[in-house]
Amino acid sequence: MIVLIRIVTRRIHKYFETEFSLCEMDSIKLRYTLEVIINDFSKLIVLFLVFTLLDKQMNFIYSFLALSTLRPFTGGLHFKTYIGCILFSAAFFYLSIFLVLSIFLDFFITLVLFIFALLIVILLAPIPSEARPTYSRKKITTFKFLSAMIIVFHLFMYFFTNKNPYFIHSIWVIVLQCIQLLLRKGGLMYESRKDKLQKINRYPM
Repeated sequence: MIVLIRIVTRRIHKYFETEFSLCEMDSIKLRYTLEVIINDFSKLIVLFLVFTLLDKQMNFIYSFLALSTLRPFTGGLHFKTYIGCILFSAAFFYLSIFLVLSIFLDFFITLVLFIFALLIVILLAPIPSEARPTYSRKKITTFKFLSAMIIVFHLFMYFFTNKNPYFIHSIWVIVLQCIQLLLRKGGLMYESRKDKLQKINRYPM
């Protein structure tokens, strides 16, 4: 699968690079964009097949759509390998579906979960991939606002649509995504502290 993705990406990239006489910078940007799109699309197909075999394809679609509305503005955990990303994504969606089917949500619990999610995105979002450039302060503020609005929208729709299946799934997806942000932030803080300690030990006063 990985080899096939690389071949497809290379051929599409080569076609556009030649057809439109792209400069080096535009060529690099195009290649990165193609890699992201083709990688994500292939993962979506694999995950859909897996959950179809488990007879949970509609649950997966609901969860995937909910995640797709929020993750672009919040970021989260990222994996260096294709297999690692697939396995984590499968575990993430399976856990979200398991929670939907296993836990009954009353008004109080639902409200607490949404307040938790709002606080996390306001305090921590966005946490982009290391491959992306650093966001400006204005963009960070915009992403925080959009993330919060998406969460508020799902909260109101959950209650106003008589607990539609999509919005039931979206609750747990949003909560798990926010837990991802906590884990990612913790990892970044640990790495930063580790680097500082290494520098102190390397160059003692």
